[in-house]
Amino acid sequence: MKIAIVYRSFLGTTKKYATWLHESLDADLFRAGQMSKKKLRDYDLIIICSGTYMGWISLRGYLGKRWEALQDKKVILLVVGLAPEEQVDSVIAYEKIPEHIREHIKYFKVPGTIGSGNVENVKKENLQPVLDYINSLAT
Repeated sequence: MKIAIVYRSFLGTTKKYATWLHESLDADLFRAGQMSKKKLRDYDLIIICSGTYMGWISLRGYLGKRWEALQDKKVILLVVGLAPEEQVDSVIAYEKIPEHIREHIKYFKVPGTIGSGNVENVKKENLQPVLDYINSLAT
C-alpha cells in the first residue's frame, strides 16, 4: 500500500506527529502546499495531519477542495489539539467537516501543545491507534 502523509503545522507539534508517522511507515511526507490533486491519485492511503486552532481544523478546507481526488482512497484525518476528542469544542470542530466526507474517513485526535505547556503529553505512543488501524487495513 502506497502511503502519503500531508500535514500543516504552525507550532511544530503536528509536524512532529507527521514525522513520527513517516518514520514508522513506508510513507512519503509532504507539507499541504506540496501535494496537488493529481499527485494524491498516486497513493492508496492518505494521512492528513492537521492542528486545531480556536475550534477549527486547519486542513478542513484542504480536505474539501481535494475530496474529488481523495474520495476513492483510504483517508485518515489525524487532528492535533489541546482539547480531548470528546470535548464539545473538538466535536464541533470535527462536525464542521461536511458529513459526506466524515462518513468516508477515519478520524483520530492526539494531544497537542500551546507554547511550552503540555509538551509531556506529546509522545510517539499516541500514534499507536493510528498504526494499529493502518495494520488492520493490510490484512
